[in-house]
Amino acid sequence: MPTVTIERFVTMQDTAEVLRQKLGGRFQVTIQGDEEAVLKVKQSATSVAVVHLDQKSNTTTFRIAGGGLVISRLINQFGIAKKVATALEEAFRSATG
Repeated sequence: MPTVTIERFVTMQDTAEVLRQKLGGRFQVTIQGDEEAVLKVKQSATSVAVVHLDQKSNTTTFRIAGGGLVISRLINQFGIAKKVATALEEAFRSATG
């Protein structure tokens, strides 16, 4: 599971907006859930990634996992999940210096 850690507090809304900008219109980014909100990034019916945010003081860790059925999770782990992790790392690392 790819993870990206940055030294600042980031909201779900900020994360969703960054992913929309970085990944472009071919990807659908939605916030799901109330209590433990997660982001779902979807490129097609079978190409899905799920992003969880862990926040401690001024640090945010993004845990990105491939979504879907068992076989497609493995494929998505190395495909879309890696793309999402790279987009988050590029966006937030460049914004912090």
